[in-house]
Amino acid sequence: MKPAPGRLALMQRFVNTRNYLSGGDLLADTEEASAWLTGHGLLRAGERIGEKERERLVEFREALRSLLSANNGMPGADAQALNDFLTSVALRMRFGSDGRPGLESAPGGGLVEQVVGRLLAEVVRAEAEGRWNRLKACSNEECRWAFYDASKNHSGRWCTMQVCGARHKMRAYRERTSGS
Repeated sequence: MKPAPGRLALMQRFVNTRNYLSGGDLLADTEEASAWLTGHGLLRAGERIGEKERERLVEFREALRSLLSANNGMPGADAQALNDFLTSVALRMRFGSDGRPGLESAPGGGLVEQVVGRLLAEVVRAEAEGRWNRLKACSNEECRWAFYDASKNHSGRWCTMQVCGARHKMRAYRERTSGS
């Protein structure tokens, strides 16, 4: 995995709670989802989400994955679905002890809105730092793993060249040579 720097790694880990290539979903049920969110500081100890909240978080995760695919030049990002989802999320600006402004989830709202607000604050921070467009979804449709493109020219397409990139190259080679 190509980890994102700093707090953008939390967004990457959130999107990667679903593993399309080998199976598994860390948000598959309310207990597992609550444990994952608590373990990553998105819920406080003792807080639990219900089934409707879990479904909304999965919807948010997949909308984010769609945007990460767009960061990788792949069609199909549905920003409108994400924007509709975000109408229920409130953010507020706060200044840190270093005097720098930042966004955070506004108090109030449900647990989903607070979790989403915390993650969105990281997206805005990453965009301001010029890193958001480097967080991408793997071009392998069977994988779609979120990775951080650290290449100088922002041209990374695969979560790992050894697996997804090699599969793509082998498939392309077979297609080229099968006609001859």
